Amino acid sequence: MSGALAMLLVAAAAAGQAPAPVALEVKAPEFLGIETWLNGKPRDWKSLRGKVVVVHFWAFGCINCIRNYPHYKRWDAELGKKGLVVIGVHTPETAIEKQLQRVRDKVKANGMTYPIAIDTAAKTWKNWGNQVWPAVYLVDRKGMVRYRWYGEMNHGRVRAEPVMRQKIEQLLAEKD
Repeated sequence: MSGALAMLLVAAAAAGQAPAPVALEVKAPEFLGIETWLNGKPRDWKSLRGKVVVVHFWAFGCINCIRNYPHYKRWDAELGKKGLVVIGVHTPETAIEKQLQRVRDKVKANGMTYPIAIDTAAKTWKNWGNQVWPAVYLVDRKGMVRYRWYGEMNHGRVRAEPVMRQKIEQLLAEKD
């Protein structure tokens, strides 16, 4: 997470304001240049039509990303039965994070059983216009990105995970 973004989140929390996810209404960009998919077959928006999708950008050495893992795993386990699909996009920040076997080992060690796209060349990152690790995007059943959250979801006084979960449940309740 960028220093400026972290300072804004801390300032908002100190002022007693809960930062809100950014509301969007844009067509979900494609997954481009994916080296491989872990935990399943390749995904595209045609195959995901009718599903609510969480796309999270991460790098295995990013402590802020690591602290979000439990949220993604819980959403996958609890809301997957209702039509939610969680997709992790691993875009490396460092040279060591470009090693596929290391990514595989981290995925296994952290119990990430949902699909993981390996974005070594950052083509998906760039296509989404992403800017930080971690980043979480919520995509509705029609393939529209509706919400975005940058950074840890529960950091200091910030409690974004319940808010993001509520947004996911709202999207799940919408009809296609």
